[in-house]
Amino acid sequence: MLDCQKIFKRICLTTLVLYLLTPNGNKIAVHGSSSGSPVQACADMVPAHHVDAQTSASPFVTKPSVTSAGNDSTITLTLASASPGIAFKGFLIMGFNNANHTEGPIGSFSSISNGQIIDCPGGSPKNAATHSNSDNKTSVTVDWTAPAQFVGTVLFKTTYAENGGIFWVATKSAPVTFV
Repeated sequence: MLDCQKIFKRICLTTLVLYLLTPNGNKIAVHGSSSGSPVQACADMVPAHHVDAQTSASPFVTKPSVTSAGNDSTITLTLASASPGIAFKGFLIMGFNNANHTEGPIGSFSSISNGQIIDCPGGSPKNAATHSNSDNKTSVTVDWTAPAQFVGTVLFKTTYAENGGIFWVATKSAPVTFV
């Protein structure tokens, strides 16, 4: 057998074994990337790092600049370490109507200090933000604008990856009320 055929066979077998051992059953595996979360991760905010998410409290926080704002307002969110000396490499953040999390992400992101804006399915354009490199980050700021005429409470959820094997899924922010 040619070396290329052996390599191809080994890759196929490895992929099959990883798929069978993945704890999320028949779900399609979503692989994290140093250049940002793929849009497939938007559905459940879980990166496919082939390990389980941490169940402990996240050492990272998502801090809104305000707790209340007028509708159509833009607020600033800070993604940061809760303790000095701990950095994260990756993240995925989305805003949700606290009254109905199943409607998908709402609002739009802009002006990110260290990352990129993406379009998650099932919502308005620019409704999520993610990392754009695997550098250590201790703080990232991003602006978020509420949907036109939105009145209600928004909860931001952020998945933080300290590295490929240690991550926390959908860490919740303090709620922000739009009036």
